[in-house]
Amino acid sequence: MNGLLVLFDLILLAGIVGVAWRCLASTDLFRAVVLFITFGLLLALAWVRLEAPDIALAEAAIGAGITGALLLVTLERLRSIMAERRSGRPHTPPPDPTGPHALLRALHDPPPERRTFLPALTFALVVGGLLVTALWHQPQSTGLEPVVDAHMDVSGVDHPITAVLLNFRAYDTFLELAIVLIALLGAWSLGRHDLIPARPAPGPILPGTLRLLVPVAIVTGVYVLWAGSHAPGGAFQAGAILGAAGILLVLARPHQLPMAPGVPLRLGLTAGVALFLLVGLYGLVAGHGFLGYADAWAYPLILLIEIAATLSIALALVALFVAGRPAGDDA
Repeated sequence: MNGLLVLFDLILLAGIVGVAWRCLASTDLFRAVVLFITFGLLLALAWVRLEAPDIALAEAAIGAGITGALLLVTLERLRSIMAERRSGRPHTPPPDPTGPHALLRALHDPPPERRTFLPALTFALVVGGLLVTALWHQPQSTGLEPVVDAHMDVSGVDHPITAVLLNFRAYDTFLELAIVLIALLGAWSLGRHDLIPARPAPGPILPGTLRLLVPVAIVTGVYVLWAGSHAPGGAFQAGAILGAAGILLVLARPHQLPMAPGVPLRLGLTAGVALFLLVGLYGLVAGHGFLGYADAWAYPLILLIEIAATLSIALALVALFVAGRPAGDDA
């Protein structure tokens, strides 16, 4: 059985490297996006083999599902823009291949001639060899695992990963939430929301499937959030699942779902960062240090942060997918 697992791991590793190479080398953008989604699914399977189901779940939901859908919609938007520009200017001279719209033209232009990949392959082999050499000579060490285990009784949770993310190194998680919010604000700064270039599929299959999948996704997200205190899971995984459910609803009815009102939407998007910051300042004032907790308050404060972070992450993923500020929002 161990031999079969080793063989499976080798095939999986070869598949990851092969799909990644084809994704980077592909001259067809649609094929590259499909290969990217396949790459994300293979990575999720690799995380399962590494006994990290929470990371596998986040990779499948964000790396393959949400990011893949975002790339496909972006590709369709670029094609629509290019089609509009070509229909409005039928007798324009040939475009400059080095001009600012070269990416849009690449959607319809024929692929360039094949070139040798020998320099890139040589570079990859050299860098890979250096990494393997460096890791091979790493001394055997248990890392910070003994330190974490020695302080689990004051962390407020039972799972060491959650303890590290929301207690011992909470500022890392706080900055990750802030980066998600900043990315959304950057997307909103580019302009208002436009209709997604997608058409709802006719027939009862998609609505019926969504009626089954969305409640399951909501229950799964809530369970993953609750399980994060004592098992693999937490806010990022739960937020990814709920965000994926929201994106499914958007894709099912791209031109019918109304945007959330501006003030409630902004409150939900900033809830994770705002509550995290308030808890951190409370710990500073109470003498426990920034993002430090009293032993008796560690679990309820971590739970509040996780709930707010889940809401913010889910809303941010859906808002990033929709792209642009909500219509009528001039703030």
